[in-house]
Amino acid sequence: MKPIALCIVGCGAVVADLHMPVVEILRRKGAVRVVALVDNQKKNAARFLKKFPGATVFEKLSEALAAEPIGLTFIASPPGLHAEHALAALASGSHVLVEKPMVTNSADAQRLAEATKAAGRITAVGLPRRYYPHVAEVSDLISKGDFGSNITFRYREGGTFGWPVASDAVFKRERSGGGVLMDKGVHALDVLEQLFGDVRVLRCRDDALRGGVECGATLDLKYPNAQGELHLSWDQPLNNGIWIFGEKCEVYLGLDVIHTYRRREPGGQWSVRAARKAWPNSLQPNGPLKTPSDYYQCIALQWWGALRAIVLGEKPAVDAERAGQVIKAIETAYSKSEPMPLPWLTAIEQENSVQSHWRTAA
Repeated sequence: MKPIALCIVGCGAVVADLHMPVVEILRRKGAVRVVALVDNQKKNAARFLKKFPGATVFEKLSEALAAEPIGLTFIASPPGLHAEHALAALASGSHVLVEKPMVTNSADAQRLAEATKAAGRITAVGLPRRYYPHVAEVSDLISKGDFGSNITFRYREGGTFGWPVASDAVFKRERSGGGVLMDKGVHALDVLEQLFGDVRVLRCRDDALRGGVECGATLDLKYPNAQGELHLSWDQPLNNGIWIFGEKCEVYLGLDVIHTYRRREPGGQWSVRAARKAWPNSLQPNGPLKTPSDYYQCIALQWWGALRAIVLGEKPAVDAERAGQVIKAIETAYSKSEPMPLPWLTAIEQENSVQSHWRTAA
């Protein structure tokens, strides 16, 4: 098999650096050949020439797509540009691997899903948590009925924002689509979809003020077989994890240790269970499987999954239609958004916060 010609868009993004060790491994294994590096600041793309000296640097994706056939376009540009870049790549005949969030609104999500189908190509979306072994195994347990009926859950994920951003795009609603919901929320809602299926957003409360994005949000969510709350934060640590309660058992899933989980039956003691779910990490049809133990190994499996979709015709872990459901849920949450209660403020400050909420002030 000839290596797939790869174009990397958004070389200045921190997430691009996160993926480069994986791309280097894929290059050494003969799976990809990096031919184009795209960033509107050429100096950003030029940094990668040391690793991929055969590549050409471009300021615009259109220039790279016109220069030579591209087999796969990896999009790490700001979220507000994802739709434009993905649609251009598909129109040129390239497959697409796009970082989350896939796009920033459901209209673009639908356009991208339709364009993917029309082009006869794949659009894979960068959501590595699909490869968390403990989530995958508990999802299987839920589908088998191990929890019984009347399942409830609590999902907590929060901490002080510390991602080393390359620009202020993540804090601009017009460029990122939102705040913590478009960041941590995309991952969280995708995990919950993997566990429980299609979501219905019942309620959303957030702390975004006029002209800004939310740092904290809580969502009340309902699924076909479960109901619960999602709490996200950029500005304070939370008791992070996923608690799932059923009539037959209770499970706790950590967000850092991904290859074990805790389980107990009603009235019983907690026990630690090993998660052994595994995925292919080569392009061999019946090749070896790997159980990842950390986030970075999940990123590698995500790339193998996208490449196997191209070469072997397998379905990506998260395609444009599935990712579009998460974007639609977030869009619904924003449409229902209410001011988050801030009881530590004085009465006057609370009233000012309510009146300054981004939805109230719109």
